[in-house]
Amino acid sequence: MAMSFRLPPAPRLLHHGASAWFIAAVIGQWAFVAFILLFYGGHGVGGDLAGLNDKPHITGYVAGDGIGNAQFLGHALLGGLVTFSGAWQLLPALRRRWPALHRWNGRLFLLVASLTTLSGFYLTWVRGSQLGPASNASITLNGLLIICFVVLAWRSAVQRDIATHRRHALRAWLLVNGVWFLRIGIMLAGLVLAPLGIKIDYTGAAFISVSFASWLLPLAVAELYFRAERSRHAGFQYATGGLLVLLAMLTVAGATAAAAFMWWPIL
Repeated sequence: MAMSFRLPPAPRLLHHGASAWFIAAVIGQWAFVAFILLFYGGHGVGGDLAGLNDKPHITGYVAGDGIGNAQFLGHALLGGLVTFSGAWQLLPALRRRWPALHRWNGRLFLLVASLTTLSGFYLTWVRGSQLGPASNASITLNGLLIICFVVLAWRSAVQRDIATHRRHALRAWLLVNGVWFLRIGIMLAGLVLAPLGIKIDYTGAAFISVSFASWLLPLAVAELYFRAERSRHAGFQYATGGLLVLLAMLTVAGATAAAAFMWWPIL
């Protein structure tokens, strides 16, 4: 007797696709957080700030620049905190079982997201950690959008507009993780371009494209997902769910490559 394969209902596939991508992203992000704690936290606690330059930076530790060094180290550690905190906010179980914890962690996320963004502006525009006009524009637009959606997420939460709050908070979370998406994108672009003999120059077109895509593409996929949630068209939901499954696999590949070649060799 032949066995037939039946696709799950479209809304379920859409949900499974979103869950698959979220799990892949969180695993990759927490690998990044572990690197931040071990590398930046380790050098900070040990007082070896000069050792931060063991990893290449645009502008890393600079002798005599106390304010800039503090901002640099604080920005990295706050980035780890906001990445770790933000992931918990997206867990439905946390919202249902511990709503007070969800609210307080949400306040922490929004506050740290704002502080991290402002310190990023300082490092770029005051300290001069710049790669070029296009990269500066990408970083600045990403930061401005973070502040925008942090404010919108806060306001909609105060107004008890939960559906709107959820969408704005998710956008803020995706934008805050732009620096992580950038590293994943560089790895994936390298896998495609290296066989063609194309190197990723930090002022070249490939890097600039990945830089803008690191926050534009996640926002676009989020909007597609929101539309699919509201859609009654099964084909659209199937297509979006399938896309999310594909993105989950690419995220695993990119995060694994980043961990292998960017993060862990330095520890």
